[in-house]
Order: sequence, then C-alpha cells, then structure tokens
Amino acid sequence: MKNNVSKIKETRTKQCFSYEVVMLVHVIADDETIAKTQLNEQGGIVTKRDVKLVNTATLYGEGKDK
Repeated sequence: MKNNVSKIKETRTKQCFSYEVVMLVHVIADDETIAKTQLNEQGGIVTKRDVKLVNTATLYGEGKDK
C-alpha cells in the first residue's frame, strides 16, 4: 500500500526586535538645506545615541536555518 502522506515542512523561528533610537548627529555644511540633504544621503557624525527595546515578536517561517 502506498503512503500518500506528505511530510510537513519544519518551521524555524526568528525574532523581530523593535528599538526606539534617539541620536544627536552633527552635519557640517554651508546651509540647512545642504545639511538635510547630506544627512539623508550620507549621514553625519553621531555624538550621542540612546537605544531602548520597545517590542519583540516571534516570526515563523519554513525551511532550514542557515
């Protein structure tokens, strides 16, 4: 007799971590418009960074962990 049962794929779990990040960033530029553009495109000099974990969530998927 043939077995028609398919194997269920094993699930793997990952977690999603959500952080609130407050930073003080310095940008050296000729004016505020250029500074905003440079900050968005290239970043700046971070002199202070406060990180707070606000949430975690377990995610499920199929396949093997790499």
